[in-house]
Amino acid sequence: MKRNLHPQIKLAGVINYLIIFGALIVVFGTFAQQHYLTSVNFWLIWCLKNVAVMASLAIPLIIGMKASTVKSSNKVQIIILSVFWLLMMGVKLVTPSPTVITGSLYLITRIGPSLLCYLVLLAVGPIIKFRLQAISLPSLRKVVGGLAGIYLVSSLVLGTKWLGITGGQTIVAYIALFIIGIWIQTDPLIKQLRSRLLIPATVLATILAIFVSWLNTNVVNYDPHHGMTTTLHYLDGISLNQPLMIVACVGILIIVQRFWLTATQLKPQDTILLGTSYLWLMYPQVLATNLTLLINKAHHWPLFATLGLLVVLAIVLTLVIRLVIHLTLSLANKLNLQQIDPLPVLKRFTIQAWRTWSFIGTAWLITVISIWHLWNWKLDMLQWMILNREMVIFINVVMIYAFFAILMAIFNRYWFASVATLTSYAVWLVINLIKISSRSEPVLPVDASMVSSLGSINDLLKLVSPLAIVGVIIVILLACLAAGLLQHFDSTKRWQLPKRIVMILLSVILLSSFRVSNHPGSIAAKSLSYAKDKPYFYSQLRAAKLNGTLLQFANNIDVTVMDKPAGYSEKTMRNLQKKYHAQAKQINQHRHYQNMDHQTVVFVLSESFADPTDVPNLQVQGDPIPYIHSLEKTTTSGKMISSGYGGGTANMEYQALTSLSMTNFSPTLPTPYSQLVPYQKQTFAASDLFSYRVAIHPFTANLYNRKQVYQKLGFNKFYHLQGGDKLSYTAKIQNSPYISDESAYSQALQQITGHTGGQFINLVTMQNHMPFDNYYQSTDYPVSGTAFADAEHKKNIENYIQGLHYTDTALKGFNEKLNKVHKPVTVVWYGDHLPGIYNGDSMQQYGIQLHSTDYLIYGNKYSPAHNVKLAKHCVVSPNNFAAMLLKQMGVKVSPYYALMTRVYEKLPALALNPFDGAGNNTANGSSIMVSQHEQAVSKLSKKQKVLLHDYKLVQYDLTAGKGYLANSTFMDR
Repeated sequence: MKRNLHPQIKLAGVINYLIIFGALIVVFGTFAQQHYLTSVNFWLIWCLKNVAVMASLAIPLIIGMKASTVKSSNKVQIIILSVFWLLMMGVKLVTPSPTVITGSLYLITRIGPSLLCYLVLLAVGPIIKFRLQAISLPSLRKVVGGLAGIYLVSSLVLGTKWLGITGGQTIVAYIALFIIGIWIQTDPLIKQLRSRLLIPATVLATILAIFVSWLNTNVVNYDPHHGMTTTLHYLDGISLNQPLMIVACVGILIIVQRFWLTATQLKPQDTILLGTSYLWLMYPQVLATNLTLLINKAHHWPLFATLGLLVVLAIVLTLVIRLVIHLTLSLANKLNLQQIDPLPVLKRFTIQAWRTWSFIGTAWLITVISIWHLWNWKLDMLQWMILNREMVIFINVVMIYAFFAILMAIFNRYWFASVATLTSYAVWLVINLIKISSRSEPVLPVDASMVSSLGSINDLLKLVSPLAIVGVIIVILLACLAAGLLQHFDSTKRWQLPKRIVMILLSVILLSSFRVSNHPGSIAAKSLSYAKDKPYFYSQLRAAKLNGTLLQFANNIDVTVMDKPAGYSEKTMRNLQKKYHAQAKQINQHRHYQNMDHQTVVFVLSESFADPTDVPNLQVQGDPIPYIHSLEKTTTSGKMISSGYGGGTANMEYQALTSLSMTNFSPTLPTPYSQLVPYQKQTFAASDLFSYRVAIHPFTANLYNRKQVYQKLGFNKFYHLQGGDKLSYTAKIQNSPYISDESAYSQALQQITGHTGGQFINLVTMQNHMPFDNYYQSTDYPVSGTAFADAEHKKNIENYIQGLHYTDTALKGFNEKLNKVHKPVTVVWYGDHLPGIYNGDSMQQYGIQLHSTDYLIYGNKYSPAHNVKLAKHCVVSPNNFAAMLLKQMGVKVSPYYALMTRVYEKLPALALNPFDGAGNNTANGSSIMVSQHEQAVSKLSKKQKVLLHDYKLVQYDLTAGKGYLANSTFMDR
């Protein structure tokens, strides 16, 4: 007997209520508070969650059962739901992130596209239903059976994600459920099913669906090292792609249809109410943030008290939503939205806007191809990228369109603006590919300092193949010609002044938003997080593969120097000053030299120097560096753990000079020389120990902003190739474009002998800089093994090793001359990083070895460092060099260098994470500690933790904090 209960309103309300109730259960963390598997309450909450999931799964089925066959019948509902969606996105963007999170906030996994699928269903559903009602009943049954067959084959048998059907939230899946709903409503066989069989079968299907849902969500694997481990967690969202759950939903709706009096169509308010259910599933953060106080209190309540609260909240929210829908529909009727003809609007934004869509399509295609190239043209990655990174690709396209809009707003010439934008984007991508091939890193904002002058541009062009330059020039010329022709034959596309003003303002605001994109509370940061933007500042190439080079560039615009360490205050820093003042007194009892007034110290950064015989899977015939090997046996020497591979010279130099570690900085600060030093009020470096300071770099002065950096660090002279203090020695070896190490050492020797009194010299060589082409007439050290993947890289390695041999010879000659200089000279000599040419070795497997360079600390026979070898020296990091130098020379230290001495003596070597792709997905995973045996250190002692925290406090104070120690005696002896 059917009951007349106005079931459409009741059914829509019940569905909406169940979904809100399920969302609240998850947001309140109710499930996480129950004892795992062992309590009735645990399974009760699990059942309630699944009922809410089934309610959401029933929505497209209900729409199919009750859809109209009149075209555009859902026009007003689509408009209102679209407005609600935009409002909810706005609310989410301005709402702070929830502070109470237990497990996932989402009831259903991959719920993002659901409302869009629902809106599409409302638009095309009437047309589909009209067509299906025109066919015979047997044909309809075949359609339903065919859909079921496709689903089973694609999802269960083949295990494929074809068309994304296994996710459940695609228009394909929604249309399939919609058609099943039509079948439920129209097939007379449904009405002939006996209730005595139907109801028990539905109950059994529901129980089995909930049980199988548990098995699918709480997937457990056995690991011999860790025992039973979960690969999918029960606190995560539940998937809609569950055949038994679909069967249970169909059974429940058949029962509902049988026992409730039903009308033929849903009312507009019901359709909207069902659509709003998706908003709560898509944006649970809004609930979590605004109900924080209740969530905190409910954590201490009994389960049924919490459930009672959730029942009330769900009823209140449902009633409020229905009231809002009623008021909105009344307004829509007054505005007569139903009479609006959407066809002209659609034509305007589709057919008539073909130019805009062609631009967007081209930009999308270029972006996809560029990212696909970074994945080495792997087809599976192409599919994954299109299906899973669509929002990130969209952001790249929006940014490109913003640049186009600015040009269009200024010049109002469509084809010139369009072609200029796309050509510039293509050139940008080529530049990125060149940098990635040589440095394993995309273009970053800090690279802008390299193109600040014509001279530096010429220097950078020397690093690029002439064919590539010619190709780019040809493309630009062809683009200019194409733009001119297109503009000539299609010059009608213009923007009116109001649109130009609005578009340029919106574009500037959009692009400027990246200035705060790394601020957690900003709308830009929330939007990028929602789009699954993954900056990975500690692994820029990985981030470029995931985000595209343009978005990754923008990710690096907003930079934080360093996170504030716990307990930072003026009182804390004054206590640290006293602590290390006492440490300095203790250390200085065993030091003999008061200062560096009569000492000459040379820091030599040997470009790309690293012993090739230590590279895994590489065999070198002969010894290309015999002198350095002999010197290592008699001096303080060992391995320096670099924070770069194939590049990062300036970062090693910065750490060596300042004794500050890159690991302490924020991962958004990849290059302190460009992002930090120019903006510091005060800087501190080992060169401050000397009254006279000289820098020598036989290359351009503008790379890594060195000219400004050395000036900021108080250097008296800077010898380089661009004006200023001119180099006296500029000879090169054979066909090499770079000044030789022999010339660089001769320049340093001239400075050593030409100046009376103490001085500090910072020499950065260039001879072994990439690329490693056929610069030398012969290569005397053939290589074999698997450290290279092709003949080209084998040749590059052999050319590189030949350069190392010339470095070995030059260093021998330099040291022989130093021993004839009648004043004390001490040298800190180190390689900055390995060259990026060992493409056969896995960074995940050999990360530490591929970041281990060589270093030496020694003095001539007049130096106090002569014939002294430090006890701890096997493995260090560049921030240790100044403290090691002072210890080896026996020079007394300030409280600052007392701290650095303890850091050198007591802590492992510190470096950025060398294991590219090791699975560290947070900024905390971007650093590593390395023992004296070149092994990763996972734990520190309590004293080491205190020392490391002291180190971070001091570094923060001097670089990003209040500078309490900057003007104190902490920096002075």
